[in-house]
Amino acid sequence: MSLIIATGSNIQNPLKNLADVKNILSKKFQLMAESRIYRSAAVDYENQPDFFNQVLEFQLPTDQPDKVMQWLLETEKSMGRIRETLKGPRTIDLDIIFWGLETHHTNLVQIPHPRWVERSFVIRPLQELPFFKTIEKCFTIPKSFHVEAHAV
Repeated sequence: MSLIIATGSNIQNPLKNLADVKNILSKKFQLMAESRIYRSAAVDYENQPDFFNQVLEFQLPTDQPDKVMQWLLETEKSMGRIRETLKGPRTIDLDIIFWGLETHHTNLVQIPHPRWVERSFVIRPLQELPFFKTIEKCFTIPKSFHVEAHAV
């Protein structure tokens, strides 16, 4: 099974941020596949630059989901993420989307990510990964979205 992590950035050289975080994550987890990078308008808090997003597939780690999420939050902080505005601009955003087909709900992380099916900037790149074949057998995938993501 796979660990699926969505990455996003919309300030301070977003394309470089995505490349940098992919390298950081690849040192911690075994990278199996990666999507192209997608660009989309911000959702929820719309008064900010467009986002660049990529979804990465890693081999499922031996660490527990909470430990991995805590490490992801520390990685965001080390890359300059400041949480001033809810859903606001960010140097990097890291979300666990899937942990195989397991569910995990704590105060720190909810898996599968509760809004993954609503986000074209997650689903479009996710469709490029080998794990998507497993996902589409278990979930209904929407065909259209309020905000569309487009490959860069």
